[in-house]
Amino acid sequence: MTEALRICPLCEATCGLTLTLDGAGSVSKVRGDVNDIFSGGFICPKGVALGELHADPRRLTTPLVRDSSGELRAASWDEAFGVIRSRLSPIIHDHGADAVGMYLGNPNVHSLAGTFMLPAFVKALGTMQRFSASTVDQMPKQAASALMFGTALSVPVPDVDRTDYFLVFGANPLVSNGSLMTAPDMPRRLRALRERGGHLVVVDPIRTRTAAVADEHLSIRPGSDALWLASLAHLLTHDADLGAAKPWIDEEQWRALTNALAPFTPEATASITGIDSDVTKRVAVELRSAQRPAVYGRMGTTTSALTINGAVVPMATLASWLIDVVNICVGALDAPGGVMFPLPVAGGPSTEGTPGVGRGVSIPGRRRTRVRGLASVLGEFPASAMAEEIDTPDPQTGEHIRAMFVVGGNPLMSTPDSNRLSSAFNDLDLLVVVDPFVSHTAELADVVLPVASPLTRPHHDVVFNNLAVRNQARYSPAVLAVPEGEKDEAEVLLTLAAVAVGIATGTEPSVEQVEDFIAMTIAQQACSDQASRAYGQEPAELLEAVAHRRGVDRLLDLRIRSGPYGDGFGTHPDGLTLQHLIDEPHGIDLGPLQPRLPEVLRTPSGRIEVAPQVLLDELITAQAVLSRQDQPAQFTLVGRRQLRSNNSWMKDLSILTGGSNAATALLNSEDAQRIGVNNGDHVRVSSAVGRITLPAVVTDDVSTGCVCIPHGWGEANVNELVDTANVDRLGGTSVLSGIAVEVRMAWGSWEERTVGSNEVDMADETEALH
Repeated sequence: MTEALRICPLCEATCGLTLTLDGAGSVSKVRGDVNDIFSGGFICPKGVALGELHADPRRLTTPLVRDSSGELRAASWDEAFGVIRSRLSPIIHDHGADAVGMYLGNPNVHSLAGTFMLPAFVKALGTMQRFSASTVDQMPKQAASALMFGTALSVPVPDVDRTDYFLVFGANPLVSNGSLMTAPDMPRRLRALRERGGHLVVVDPIRTRTAAVADEHLSIRPGSDALWLASLAHLLTHDADLGAAKPWIDEEQWRALTNALAPFTPEATASITGIDSDVTKRVAVELRSAQRPAVYGRMGTTTSALTINGAVVPMATLASWLIDVVNICVGALDAPGGVMFPLPVAGGPSTEGTPGVGRGVSIPGRRRTRVRGLASVLGEFPASAMAEEIDTPDPQTGEHIRAMFVVGGNPLMSTPDSNRLSSAFNDLDLLVVVDPFVSHTAELADVVLPVASPLTRPHHDVVFNNLAVRNQARYSPAVLAVPEGEKDEAEVLLTLAAVAVGIATGTEPSVEQVEDFIAMTIAQQACSDQASRAYGQEPAELLEAVAHRRGVDRLLDLRIRSGPYGDGFGTHPDGLTLQHLIDEPHGIDLGPLQPRLPEVLRTPSGRIEVAPQVLLDELITAQAVLSRQDQPAQFTLVGRRQLRSNNSWMKDLSILTGGSNAATALLNSEDAQRIGVNNGDHVRVSSAVGRITLPAVVTDDVSTGCVCIPHGWGEANVNELVDTANVDRLGGTSVLSGIAVEVRMAWGSWEERTVGSNEVDMADETEALH
């Protein structure tokens, strides 16, 4: 038996693991790495399942292609890529690159190949028809941060280890361990907050596991977070102590913001939010009085809308912006214990270019979808427009998306209107899915390209270190070799890039040539970037220094050595290289988050854009809601995070199934009694566009008038209730929460209609919340 250390790639927490392997390479045990400098031995059920994921007999090891009978069958790699070449080439040559679409799933940001090789494939393909999971859940926060600070990863994260007043909106970090906030072992971190006399307040229509341990839980009407935040900001903008942010805020913008917030008094919003005006005023005083306050929001703020008198008003980007307005008002931005900007070891958008100034972003984007004219957001289109862009030809040209590449995603489970998207995918001339499993989406593919087990690839969290609550550097080498006949994720993506280049130019490069091109591009950027520690050097010298490495390790070494802690290829002798991370398998602690203003800014003005006009316009739209007569819907749909799954991932691993990890509808006891529903009865949940049937769980952890259903399940896909017409104007996300629905007893009883392999233990179900 041997042991190996591994950073878990299955969620944003990035916990360090210790794997026990037998002589055949099977994982017999997974436990937390007690010496990991970031997670300190913490492990969740997903991490425990890593061995089962590796050994899962359903995991594909060879490609699949659809034969003439319409069945998927095993194929060689040469055959699979040959099918792609032969069918993709005429599509691009006859209809252009925009006849090809791409959907990129969450797993791509959990891997080095997704970070380094996937962008090369996207660029080589040349299509502007790009979609991703970002417009399913998180884009409003990234859009708001980009407008204020200059880049999509300039997201201030709570300095949770030093805060003394933590105000949380629509997030359940005890279950998620942070989202857009990488914070392994949130139970320990929140216990430490309480032990040092801190205060935790959770604003959520559901009494989640985090809300249950909070000092105060404020139940808010789903989708009204932006209105309550506007009331807090209205109170706090007057006589605000802006702290470190003050020199970088334009006084005229601040006046415009203060004036725009004037209508949002606590009294004006109370009847809609359900939070009494006196409570709002008290929380504002508490925030202002706290020494180290921090405000944080997640899915409840980025995927919801307010439904008022049947009208759906998306306010996700507005709420995301107002969270940081409140942070600025109380001097929390860039302050220890407030919200701060991490400094990632391998760099990121906020460490590149000229410190303190940049190009900023254009939101809404200049490009528009062909059918509805929806704006692009940070280089991609809303995922809710994907089906219509496939199945609706242009009336003049007849053009539409004819081929799709789905990389590490399962949009039939993850995106709205899955029935229409399924039909659209069926009508494509080519559907290629890169996935190690035959997902619901892969079932429709013409070609499925599996990637080898996560244990066969090196790991470093390039993206999530931009969002981590502590600066640190960790690296895991591959635990196992890629088995003969399988392909590493990097090789699959490099081959796809080579195929795309060959179609575009007539000469297909080798995989090695594509990788060399990527390495040269990184080296050239490092040498020309003023913020790089390799600035002014020759790219060839950098490449020579890392020539002993290949694949993602070579690219990562280039990034680390030219990054903010790097050795600068000799110019900073005390700096880091990849070898330093290899030599410290439990990680290198780089200390708590440090103030980064003004160098972190990448806005054209060199200031914090505290009041972008597009967001002031959103405030005007929100103001109109205040005067509407309100008749709340019978029920409002809200989502929930479950500890043993991550979006649509890992639903079928036996170690994670059953109990609370099932699709159920949580109802308040008063609502259940009113409609005659008991625990275990099946209920039918209907919206304006669809309906699903699933078992009910009665619990007073859910506010009256709410029905709470998790995301990403096939047998009860909540996306069937989502109307793609409702899209956040700036963030591009569909409305997943705050939807008006009807709930009634379904036909048949619990005894007649069970959920089969996902039958629910009702006593265990509340684990999803507690």
